[in-house]
Formats: sequence, C-alpha cells, structure tokens
Amino acid sequence: MSLDKLPLHGHPLNGLMGQPRAIRILGGMLRTGRIVPAYLFAGAPGTGKKTAAFSFIKAMNCEDGGAVREGNFCGRCRSCKNTDLLVHPDLKVMAPEDTVKKTGKADNTEQPKEASRVIQIDQIREAVDFLSTSAMEWKGKAVIIKDAHAMNVYAGNAFLKTLEEPPAGSIIVLITNKEDAVLDTIRSRCVKIPFVPLSFEVLRAIADTKGVAPTDEQLGLSNGSASAMLNDTLISGRNRALLMFTEMVNGNKTHQWKDRQEMALWFEAAMSFLRDMAVLKLGQDGTAMVNMDKGAEFANLCKAVDIEVIVDCYETFFSLSRYFAVNINKGIVFNYTALKLRDVFGRVTPSQRGRSSASQGAFREGVY
Repeated sequence: MSLDKLPLHGHPLNGLMGQPRAIRILGGMLRTGRIVPAYLFAGAPGTGKKTAAFSFIKAMNCEDGGAVREGNFCGRCRSCKNTDLLVHPDLKVMAPEDTVKKTGKADNTEQPKEASRVIQIDQIREAVDFLSTSAMEWKGKAVIIKDAHAMNVYAGNAFLKTLEEPPAGSIIVLITNKEDAVLDTIRSRCVKIPFVPLSFEVLRAIADTKGVAPTDEQLGLSNGSASAMLNDTLISGRNRALLMFTEMVNGNKTHQWKDRQEMALWFEAAMSFLRDMAVLKLGQDGTAMVNMDKGAEFANLCKAVDIEVIVDCYETFFSLSRYFAVNINKGIVFNYTALKLRDVFGRVTPSQRGRSSASQGAFREGVY
C-alpha cells in the first residue's frame, strides 16, 4: 500500500504527512506563484514523493482559487478528479519500462532473458513532444517521471535541452529514491525537494488510517517508509535476506537472486545489516538499529571485525547498487558479493583472502 492511497484532507497539499519542509517549500511556491519549470523530488521510498508530486500538480491547476491561495487543492473540481484518474490531457506520467535482453556470450544460441527496468530514449522523446504542444486546459503541460534514476545516459542527454529551455508554463517533476544515480547535468537543472524518512509517530498515524497496528520490529525495519511498513512480507523477506547473507559469510551454497528486483531488495537489506553492525561497534543500544530484533546475531557476526571494514563493505555495496538499473550481470554480482562477505566476516586463511581480493579486483575491472 503506498502513501498516495491514503485519505487526503485537512493539511497543506491535502494530507502529505511527515514532510514539513517539503510542504513549506511547495506551499510557499504555490502561494507566491513562484513556480519553476523543473523539480527533483528526492528521498527514501515510501516517504510521500509521488503523493506530493500529484498534489503539487493538482494545486497548481485546481479550479478552486481559494484552495490554491492556501497552498492546497480542493480534490473535487474537474481538474483535480481528472488528474487523480490520470486522464487529464495536459498531464503525462512516465515510469521505467521492462527491456528484455539476452545474457551470455554466444550469439547463435538461445540464451536466458532478463528484464531490466530502464527509461528509454524513445520515452523521453515522447515526453519532449508532449511538452512542446499547447496545453488544452491548464496554463502549461506537466510531466511526472517516476524512478528518474532509471533514465539511461542517452535518455538523460536527450532530456537536457528541454530542462535547459522548457516550454513556457510547463512543469517537470522527477521522482527518485536514488538521487546519486541521476545524472549531475539533470540534477543541476532542477530544484530539489527533499523527503526524509518518516518518524515512528507518523508511521503509526498512517497505519492507524489503514486499521493496522505495526510492531516495533516492523517500524524499525520500515526504515521510515510507509509502503515498507504496510508490506505483509516485510519481516519474512528480511529473514530470507539475512539467511542468504549468513550463508555467504560462511561460504555455503545458497540460491541466487531470481531477477534484478530481488537482487536490489537483497542489497537494501544487506546494507541495513551492515549499518546495524556499525551501530553496535559504536556502542549504541538496540533502539538505534533498523533490525532491532537481530542484535545478538549481528554482534556475533561482527565481533572480530573493525568498524572501518564494515563501513568499507557498506560503501562498496552502495556503489555497486547504483549500477542495477543497467544490464549488469547478476551472476557476477552474486559471486563478487559472496567473496566480499566471506572476506570481511568469514574465517579465511591469508591465501584465501588474497584470492578473494584478486577476484574482487577483476570484478571491478570487468562488470561495469
């Protein structure tokens, strides 16, 4: 369940919860009329970015002038309703498409296929053409691009001219939970609206609107994300990720990720494990951990490891995760990751450590 499915009423931008800074910035722009052409809504998943994007577009074009002056929208007029239904002629919403590519070296044999979610150059050209035509009802057209970090280099470069010289009255909102993966040239041409992880208080309020009562473990594991908190598989998915993590550390055989999405989710979990180990190494108590119920297990895993090594492993995984939108070989990633964890946390001999480091170096040279 995502935040945009929650009831919207009674607040600036009609119900965006837990983001006072974003509300202040966007509401101020609406009240003063100082609207810029391009925005980057950046922050963790499940923190209200998509809700805010649609609310902002609706507020700019709401037919109730009084609501707009208050930095809000009515939600009842024709413009608001058509925007909610995604049928407004002046709004275009884009997201990454599944691109299927063959994997392997041989070109003359049937090879396994794997989907890679990427925003293609043809999608961007379609958006540019859409923006270049006159608006039918609003002052200008609007484009919302979800997961903007999935824009490949060609698509990003094709979008630059439009960002530099946007058509009069047009609005472009890019949404991302991986700001660093967005091209610098695109980021520099957008006004950033930051979205922070939601507090436990806000998460409980959102859960209350859905009639659920999350446990402390669920709140911690959500990492400030409402969509994660409301995910029924949150804890079981974490447990599966931790089992794979420990199997890699121990050098045991374990199943590989079935697709890129599963790989990306596993890396998010693994980085939370590493973060919690760093928290323990700093002497903080369990309440500062994401996985509060796994303190003893993490303490045992990292008891012989310096915090600097844990931080280095985290940074390596974070850097690697930035490439998941492209056609990276998940088999190579799996082998590299297993070697890295075995090298950092496992009991290896000096000769084994040397072979592991050499394999990791070869990976860095060839996988990107």
